[in-house]
Amino acid sequence: MSALDPSVRSTPSAQQTFDQIERELGAGLVPRIFKLLEDQPVLLAHLWGQFRAVVLQGQLPRILKEMIGLVVAGATHCDYVRGVHLHSLTLQGVDAELLQAVSRGDYTADDLSRDARGALRVAASATATRAAYQSSATADPAWQNLRTSTAQALDSLDLDAQEKLELVATIALFEQICTVANLLALDPNQP
Repeated sequence: MSALDPSVRSTPSAQQTFDQIERELGAGLVPRIFKLLEDQPVLLAHLWGQFRAVVLQGQLPRILKEMIGLVVAGATHCDYVRGVHLHSLTLQGVDAELLQAVSRGDYTADDLSRDARGALRVAASATATRAAYQSSATADPAWQNLRTSTAQALDSLDLDAQEKLELVATIALFEQICTVANLLALDPNQP
């Protein structure tokens, strides 16, 4: 393939990606989950690209997406993601009491809009659906009932089709990141 071929793209160096992460996250650091990929610039660029596209861009507010991260982290027992996003949300000015409520599954706070409450409930239901599917025997229809109720809850939100897709992509991304963080046993005290 020729260097002029538009399908050939160069991968940024790890340092270039780290600089972009630090600049765009606004937290003054590069989270450890990205730092671990320093020797794998293609994977680093991929994971950062996913995070950037899903969490930092799009129609839904970043704060809501990071709260969804808290919901997924709680459901998957991922202390690393919980710690990173509690820190990030605090830096963004979100009230500590609201964050604690969301972390324990209480989505009734007055600071949350109706749609935010619904989105957080959908995230909790979606992660419960995946867990039920993974732990059930094929004959157990419990996960199918959860899947149906999750889909109905998603449909009932006052979001357009693109926002619903973005919500689902956010849930899936945080499930992926929590899986990686849990399997690598990332220390929540080392963001």
